[in-house]
Amino acid sequence: MSGKEFFTNIPFLDNGTKRFISELNKLSDAMKNGEGRQYVVFTLDFLHDYTEKHLLDEEKVMLKYRFHDAEYHSVQHDEFRRDLVKMTEEYAAKGADHGFPLLVQRSMASWLARHVGKADKVLGDYIMAVIQKSKRA
Repeated sequence: MSGKEFFTNIPFLDNGTKRFISELNKLSDAMKNGEGRQYVVFTLDFLHDYTEKHLLDEEKVMLKYRFHDAEYHSVQHDEFRRDLVKMTEEYAAKGADHGFPLLVQRSMASWLARHVGKADKVLGDYIMAVIQKSKRA
């Protein structure tokens, strides 16, 4: 998956998206090679970094640009964080059974489609409009 349909032309958003897609692809490749159970811990580590850094940066930018839908956008971030906590707790309690990498993969693919492909695109369009407007002023 290349992910060009998810890009916004906002560098920090696009860099986060590229990394997210790269990690999703790495997990998918590991699963195809029968190594998903071993690799999924690295994916969880990435997701913790992503939620702690990238999503927080998004939230700061939404405040800076006074994004009209910041509250709902942040609610989606919180939901993803809660899902990650649940997956991490499940991994800590049981380890990675055969279905666990698929659970993580599906969660990531869903986030990519539901949030990155929709909400982040709206945010990117909004930021671009604000920047363009400020250049004309």
